Amino acid sequence: IPSCGQCEYAVTPSHTHPAYLFVYYFQPVCDLIIEGRNISYDLAEGKCLSAVSPDIPHQEVVQEHFESYIAIMINAEFFAETILQYTQSIPVFRGEAFVPHPELLGVLRCFMLESSNRKNGHSELLNHLAPVIVHLVARSVVSYTHQTIHLYERFEVDHAIAYMNTHFSEKITIEDLAKQVNRSTGHFSKIFKSATSMTPMDVLQMIRLQKSRMMLINSTKNITEIAMECGFSTSSYFSYCFLEKYKTTPSAFRQNFQQNS
Repeated sequence: IPSCGQCEYAVTPSHTHPAYLFVYYFQPVCDLIIEGRNISYDLAEGKCLSAVSPDIPHQEVVQEHFESYIAIMINAEFFAETILQYTQSIPVFRGEAFVPHPELLGVLRCFMLESSNRKNGHSELLNHLAPVIVHLVARSVVSYTHQTIHLYERFEVDHAIAYMNTHFSEKITIEDLAKQVNRSTGHFSKIFKSATSMTPMDVLQMIRLQKSRMMLINSTKNITEIAMECGFSTSSYFSYCFLEKYKTTPSAFRQNFQQNS
């Protein structure tokens, strides 16, 4: 259930569900009441998946700000059978937060798209995706992700670099890039540096300079136009960065290329 605002049912006083409830948050949560206790989530260390067992009283607190999350309701018997494949006992959840399995969000998106786009009441794909979601949720709460997380972090870095390549002309911050992969700024910077030996901003500047070289070669635009289109704040700063990287000015680079071509 994707939410683009608070659920009117969820804010009703202290209700329960016969199913397991897992909520994938996309922003910090200030107030949630579970068994009479106020709980907040800051998504620190990537813990953005909360859990509530069946028959545990809970409710949302009405907020003025925008809420964005995905609620996952799982049949109690189905979840119990699944999680016992990973642990010897069935845990009781009272609002604890976990780091979601790195593949969970992608499978959830596939499930929601298939559910909304199906032409009739039955979808064989949903029948296959549902057990996968339950397994990924179970693996999230038993911290089963350690064997795949390194490779997935590389995918996240690649996704961020692809975003830079298509948005290099825009103002991009580390916070923007971290949001693209649903990571905290600090954790994203750490995995990015580990994977590339460079900071995200260093890679972004390298991409912008590479794009500027191509524009100097393939267009007749002036230096200021190229600087602006490649995301540099001023033409002087562009020239400074270009000189530092390529040991020549943009004008000299273009002139030398034209003379040798």
